Amino acid sequence: MSDCNGCATPEATIPSTATVAAATGYLPYRELVGALQYLVSASRPDIAHATRHLGKFLANYDHTHYAQAKRVLRYLKAICDYGLVMTVEQGDGVRISCYSDADYANDPEDRRSISGYVTMLDGNVVSYASRKQEINALSTCEAEYVTMAEATKDLLWLAGLCNELSWKHPVPLLLGDNQGAIALTAKPGKHSKSKHIDNKYHMVRRNVELQRLTTQHVGTEAMVADVMTKALSVVKFTRFRQAMKVLPIVAAPDTATVDAATRCSTAGSSTAPATFTLPLSSLHT
Repeated sequence: MSDCNGCATPEATIPSTATVAAATGYLPYRELVGALQYLVSASRPDIAHATRHLGKFLANYDHTHYAQAKRVLRYLKAICDYGLVMTVEQGDGVRISCYSDADYANDPEDRRSISGYVTMLDGNVVSYASRKQEINALSTCEAEYVTMAEATKDLLWLAGLCNELSWKHPVPLLLGDNQGAIALTAKPGKHSKSKHIDNKYHMVRRNVELQRLTTQHVGTEAMVADVMTKALSVVKFTRFRQAMKVLPIVAAPDTATVDAATRCSTAGSSTAPATFTLPLSSLHT
């Protein structure tokens, strides 16, 4: 694969219908997916959805799935000089936010929805997830609401960590693109189209009531977490990848700058913002 042609996205928006040979002999599919998952867990939110999808077939795969996995490698080859960049803003305290999104009834086999969220600290990605929901949501609103509950847990964890570090921060912000789901976080009581929703998902509403977080609507075109729920066009995928700061590495991978240990103690200083760069070192070995 070192001489392969690169591609602009890790997965196709329209699944290939080309006829492929049945799996014969050994294919290093599991090893490849495991390596991709390692990248996802370390510094590659842009391939999280593609890797999650590939993981569904670890017990039953063929050349089709192997070709899809190799497409992710081709994508990584095209941007092997990219990394997850983090910058530090000057000011008093940090901002905690999370983009939350869902793709309703995505899986044709069981019609369960896909949840995705991207949690940020001062606009830097620190946590993200792409996973299938445990339930069969009955509407887009319900699927989005379930995802917001998952995102809320991540927001509260990050807020608690900042509190332990004595980092000042405003109330965490949860962003969604579904007006109905956001309305559910503010309206107590049972409603005809939501009274069946499991109580555990209403923890979003409870935390809004306790002012532990706030919710805000954001347009679909600005919903960064969309990249965690489905295959996107080149234009949308590139825009959201840039929003997550998966960017070209300016410094060489072995000499990238990591300099911001005093994030909050230097608030208000005249020094320039520090920059973290997490390189794709495993792709250079």
